[in-house]
Amino acid sequence: MSKTNLNNSYLDKDPKFPIAESHGLSPRSKWLRDFYFKGLDREWNNQFMPFTTGTDWDIVFHEGDFYINPEVYYFIQVLGKNDNGVFASSFRSMAIPIDLPTNFWELSLPERRAKFLEKVMLEYIPQEIISENDLIAGGRFNAQLSKCFTEEEAKDYWKKNIRNREAIFKFHKSGFGNLGAVPGHIIPDYETIVMKGYKFIYEKARKAYEDLSEEDKSGPKGGELRAIMTAAELPKKLAKKYAEECRRLKKETKNPDRVKELEQMAKNLEIVPWEPAETFWQGVQAVWLIHMIVMAEESYPGAGLSFGRIDQYLWDLYKKDVINQKSITKEFAKDILGSFWFHSNTVYDAMIKVGKQGITSGFGQIITLSGCGPNGEDLTNELTYTMIELIDSWYPSLEPKPNIRLHRNSPDKLLDILVEILGRAQGSPFILNFDERSIAGMIEEGIPKEDAWNYGVVGCLENTMQGNDRSGTVNCNPNLTKSIELTLWNGQNMPGNDIATKPGEYIGPETGNPENFETWDKFFNAWKEQIKFIINHTVEIYNLFEELRGEFIRTPYLSSMVRGCIEQGLDITNGGPELRFITIEGVGFATTIDSLLSIKKLVYEDKKYTIAEIKDAITINFKGSEVMQNFMLNRSPKYGNDEDAADELARLAMETWVQECWKYKTPTNYQFRPGMLSWNYWAGNDASYTIATPNGRNKGSFLSNAICPTDGADIKGPTAVTNSVGKVLGGKSETGDYLNYLPNGASHTITFNPSIIKDPEHKEKFKAYLRGYIENGGTALQVNILDAEMLKDAQKHPENYKNLLVRVTGYNAYFTAIGRELQNEIIARESHRI
Repeated sequence: MSKTNLNNSYLDKDPKFPIAESHGLSPRSKWLRDFYFKGLDREWNNQFMPFTTGTDWDIVFHEGDFYINPEVYYFIQVLGKNDNGVFASSFRSMAIPIDLPTNFWELSLPERRAKFLEKVMLEYIPQEIISENDLIAGGRFNAQLSKCFTEEEAKDYWKKNIRNREAIFKFHKSGFGNLGAVPGHIIPDYETIVMKGYKFIYEKARKAYEDLSEEDKSGPKGGELRAIMTAAELPKKLAKKYAEECRRLKKETKNPDRVKELEQMAKNLEIVPWEPAETFWQGVQAVWLIHMIVMAEESYPGAGLSFGRIDQYLWDLYKKDVINQKSITKEFAKDILGSFWFHSNTVYDAMIKVGKQGITSGFGQIITLSGCGPNGEDLTNELTYTMIELIDSWYPSLEPKPNIRLHRNSPDKLLDILVEILGRAQGSPFILNFDERSIAGMIEEGIPKEDAWNYGVVGCLENTMQGNDRSGTVNCNPNLTKSIELTLWNGQNMPGNDIATKPGEYIGPETGNPENFETWDKFFNAWKEQIKFIINHTVEIYNLFEELRGEFIRTPYLSSMVRGCIEQGLDITNGGPELRFITIEGVGFATTIDSLLSIKKLVYEDKKYTIAEIKDAITINFKGSEVMQNFMLNRSPKYGNDEDAADELARLAMETWVQECWKYKTPTNYQFRPGMLSWNYWAGNDASYTIATPNGRNKGSFLSNAICPTDGADIKGPTAVTNSVGKVLGGKSETGDYLNYLPNGASHTITFNPSIIKDPEHKEKFKAYLRGYIENGGTALQVNILDAEMLKDAQKHPENYKNLLVRVTGYNAYFTAIGRELQNEIIARESHRI
């Protein structure tokens, strides 16, 4: 190619394939969106601000929050086992010392945390209104806060932290997956704050404290409730500071319309969040202000911290202001929400200098929209549609992340709109949750039927109740395929795979030499024992992290908004919520099932190969055994094709997994529960530590994603895949009632060819597919409508596709910002037609 052609190629910024673009935004919302995507070129950002007590022993960064992110392990430990690591030492050296109250060290740990948070939010983090286009107060909140330990507490914490670090590193390097006691992933009781105000929370805490005995007042319960009372007053104090800033700016502006807006913003802040919201504008303002303080307190920017059924608890205010009294227009309501959208996206500023302005994946501040009522009636309203319009207009952007609940009575109007948006969005801007299956799962975990309909969604697609439930939805992520290795080698690692163990060391139970198993039942029973061991091992290691968090990490502000914490006088980290679960999310389900199916057919049914031959082939990663590998890949049954025998084996395996998960609790009285959500582990670190598997997969290659079939195995179309997913989750009872083994939900991602929505006829077919999914599918569906050739072109010319969003699993990501391996996995997915 000539130099001229090279230059022309470089200068050509038009992508070969069209990509989704924002559209239909008001000038105000467009300015905010454009300003956000300036990234590092912005004059303002919400980058992490660390704060310290100033003591030599202070802990600012709690590494246990990030143990579920193996990619950061290197930054946690660099030099040796007692090393602070890059993150901890960097935040500590950068941290701003706080002028502590005189009696600070005489207070209980939760009180110290509450006082420290209050001091930081009111006196050290500036109160800013971002621009003349901003209608919602609440700018900076990304912080890393001191854990406020005494010297003795810090020594005890650090000793246990080193123990935990060694445990997670060994667990991960041994191929078992990853674990961590993770913040976020909860729906606080925002609805009560909107409807009753924070003074209701304060008064509840005050009364609970007054009702304590004198002995309890001087003990842990008294300290916790005093901390909650302090924390409950913080939103009122912070709102007052923001009101003062609005009035300061009001004096400076020469725009008469902006003068009125700033005065109204100040008046809003004088009411909410302390008093109940009286207007839609106040409702949105209240939700944002109380939400951002949670992120500051947990030192965790947004991941999984979700808003719940926001179109339901703000609906009466919207209906009054926009529809009945017409005190504001629908367009102005959308501008209020546009400011909310802008602030939600600034969570990514925490690490703004990393990658695409800090955006590495969807953090998942979920808004749950639509869904059914207690009797199956549809609750879609005009606010639902307004929010969906805004989602469509702002796309591609990531926050807040919408999950839309569908059910048998969902209106055609809603489905028509969703299909239209899917047609132009490529990677769907929303996840679809399916009520009948999801509600069955909530009932399975003990939620009364009269309450279960009102579930919300956190993180990616995980089902929880609202305002009283922490379900630890991403805390435990064991690699299910490890069970195959342990079964084949009788409780040991495959020879040569002893990365973190001694050669010949038994790490699982001795279930017998499988080369001597004469029947499939003996092999399957041995596998069951190994999968039970993996769950037990997961629980044992995880409980170390839960014990440390329960003893040392206090979040009295978040606890004030979770029902049960005030009543019990316990922090949310220490068993406070009414509903307490830790979810064990299986990784590599289909890889495991297809490996079992392959062994069952090739060894025990067809007798084509022996266990010894399969072990030998796996040990050498199928080099020289390509014929066997081909039989595994192409001549063995596969989960995901609506084949009853294959799906029944998958269901039996699921049943074993589920029953074992329910047997365990944490030291903080949280119940373990089952789920299937692989995040990006199947394509990253977990895959790299996984040996070749009997489904024909090579060592280090992708595992299967959550509840999805193995890439390329789902050859009978989307309806067959849907039916398989529904069956392994339990199907339906003989009376036609939905069953669901996984109350947390299960992630199902599917890719369609763009031709499926090319005309009205095909759109109707796709609507019919969604109706069918309601009847026979799983709990949640993520849709990509992508052309593989477009993705390949994006790999060659990433500069032309900077805003191309794709659905990875439970989250969207910018295609050009993710790793090459994950890009290739998305390209390799089966692209379905209807």
